[in-house]
Amino acid sequence: MNGVMELKYPTIRINRISLENMKSVKSGSIDFNAVDAISKYKSSMLGIYGQNGSGKTVVIESMAIIKAVLSGRPINPRYLENISFGENSGSIEVEFVVISENETNYYATYKCTLEQLNDPNENAVNNESSSTIEQVSMLVITNESLKVSGTINGVKYPKQNVIQSDITQKQFNPRHKIKLVYGENENNIKMLELHKFLAIYSSRSFIFSNQSIKAIADNKTTDFGSIVLALRLFAERRLFIVGGEMQKEIPLPINIVHRSDNEQVFGYIPFSLESKTVIPKKSIDIIASVIPSLNLVLSSMIPGLELSCKWEKMSLGEKEDEYEIELFASRNQGSIFPLRHESLGIRGVISILSLLIATYNDPAYVLIVDEFDSSIFEYLLGELVSVLKDSGKGQLIFTSHNLRPLEMLDDTSICFTTTNPENRYIKFKKKATNNLRSMYFRVLSLGCKEADLYNSKSKYALASAFREAGWDE
Repeated sequence: MNGVMELKYPTIRINRISLENMKSVKSGSIDFNAVDAISKYKSSMLGIYGQNGSGKTVVIESMAIIKAVLSGRPINPRYLENISFGENSGSIEVEFVVISENETNYYATYKCTLEQLNDPNENAVNNESSSTIEQVSMLVITNESLKVSGTINGVKYPKQNVIQSDITQKQFNPRHKIKLVYGENENNIKMLELHKFLAIYSSRSFIFSNQSIKAIADNKTTDFGSIVLALRLFAERRLFIVGGEMQKEIPLPINIVHRSDNEQVFGYIPFSLESKTVIPKKSIDIIASVIPSLNLVLSSMIPGLELSCKWEKMSLGEKEDEYEIELFASRNQGSIFPLRHESLGIRGVISILSLLIATYNDPAYVLIVDEFDSSIFEYLLGELVSVLKDSGKGQLIFTSHNLRPLEMLDDTSICFTTTNPENRYIKFKKKATNNLRSMYFRVLSLGCKEADLYNSKSKYALASAFREAGWDE
């Protein structure tokens, strides 16, 4: 990414997300209320609550897709079935609020339309159990657009398209903006039009592809081009999504934010907290350097608990840079034992602790966690969200089934799912004397005029169903 590193990094947060035909969500939009918080460099937080299968995790998965797209990476095949069953396409639209170095705000809105298409790079697979031929499918971006509004480098722009790419068109639009973004060289633009289709059929975004980024950087970073570069850097270095399906390949990988004198390291290190793992020496150096800061916070959450790590070289042969590492724990400075023997809840907290520290201290970090309450003690969960909300600086978005945060957060920081797939998300407005948790239980029991939040029969019908499903005597 030549030319990108010189760009002054702005602070970016997620202000709104809108979904159409994504899993159980036919239509739904969530406002994250990030505008006021980002201008004051204060935290912004949103917890998403609702019954099982009502659209909580699809928000997290959609943001995981957006992170991959903005990072120039292919969309993970695991999201192939995220388009609502029976629909030809689904769409994700995310509005980002950006505060630049001169402390002026502008908005960047990215929207992508996703479809399942047959992969032209793969041959059809013969299903031996039947006479059918199965074609390998892929999730592709058939249409994408980037819009901008606000003040950039002292120039005020009304809301307008910066780039729009459509699979049905060879060129990208609007034509009068292309030279502003990519420069005057017609040959370069023609090459980009070719790369556009290569990006589409590799499940990537063209707007945020390496070829597009390089062309923008070579064009000396115009106002419109700088938006693309800023979002790319944000997705790569400041946006973190953990939990649920995102961690199945590597059980509880440790997520690291590390800073040295002139270098910053972001992301997760693919090493499990549940077993010994072979990793390169440079990763061991990073892990060893962050353990003191992890212990500082961990001991305040779980008194007496401390971490350490041990490693040894694998061999003296060709792979002499590979080491086997394992994390260890101790209680009240007692005997040291492998961390894998600790509870799943403690290991889960440790896996994201470095990200929580970064989100607390840096307004540029956005952390999105699926099932934040997983295996975490209810009281501790409430204390965590309260501290991050009251004195943190970054943005935290999470799903949870534990209702303790409803007692700790205000109504602007909580969103509920509904039973209506055409209008999946809703917020309550509570009076100063109301308890949001009590309000939620009351609405679950009695309903409300705005929307139904729970679709279920009475507990007596549930008991009857259990009896009918039992064994005959």
